[in-house]
Amino acid sequence: AFCQQRVLQLVLLLLVAAAAPGATRGHRLCRPVNTTVAAEKEACPLCITFTTAICSGYCQTKEPVYKSALSPVAQHVCTYREVHYESLVLPACPPGTDPTFTYPVALSCHCSLCSMDSSDCTVQSIGPDFCSARGGYA
Repeated sequence: AFCQQRVLQLVLLLLVAAAAPGATRGHRLCRPVNTTVAAEKEACPLCITFTTAICSGYCQTKEPVYKSALSPVAQHVCTYREVHYESLVLPACPPGTDPTFTYPVALSCHCSLCSMDSSDCTVQSIGPDFCSARGGYA
């Protein structure tokens, strides 16, 4: 019985692995893409939007046939591999407030674990162009 169960698990694993390349059809693989982002600071009354490169796209995920508490499943997400930073100046900031807004620009991306320190790892975020400033967009 154990051998039959193990053979069935291996067959299922092979079927899933064989289907995986087809699963990427219609999905863009992890790569830098241009998107509109809103820049804001708490003390400044206005947001401005700009275009930058962020990491976005599909990362292959494997679901193990045999699950165990001893071997946790690590889900990979599309995240930054290489970045450089650029800055812009926010309008209408009060005196004494630094109006500089610095942001990352994706040079390359890869599928890896999500770093909560530098990325939005939520299933559905508010979006990169969300503005909460009381004055809205400049």
